Amino acid sequence: MKLSLISLVFCLLIAACSKKGTISNEMKEIPESGWAYNAVPDFVFGVQQPQIYHNIYLKLRVKKNYPYENLYLLAHLKDADGKEKAQKVNFTLTDVSGKPMGDISGDHIDYELPIFVNYRPSAGSGAYFIALEQNMRDSVLMGVESVGIKVMEGEPIF
Repeated sequence: MKLSLISLVFCLLIAACSKKGTISNEMKEIPESGWAYNAVPDFVFGVQQPQIYHNIYLKLRVKKNYPYENLYLLAHLKDADGKEKAQKVNFTLTDVSGKPMGDISGDHIDYELPIFVNYRPSAGSGAYFIALEQNMRDSVLMGVESVGIKVMEGEPIF
């Protein structure tokens, strides 16, 4: 009885430690000349546990003089089988008074915003790709310093 209880506790600890790990955390710089429509940063991340939901976040660094209160983005997600899913996302970057909701440090504001929450990797294990296309009215968006993704494992899929 004692041995089975110890085994159960050990298994639960292993499951808790592996459940919400960070798979990818990557940023790419945007040139000072601005983020053009045709500049589409892309990122690769590996899915090793397809039985777990995955959460994909936008990592964004803008200058304090970023001219908008939001950011429209077209996120292209390609699974391990090559099937692509595109999603248009509007990120609100300020509160109703116009104050930035990100982390302010000097002349920069950092954001971590959800793109795909509880994403189910239907193609199973393998390499997944995500490309981030700015979808604002300006063909060249000024004030963005870098963009990236953070992918974390979530809860088990039942």
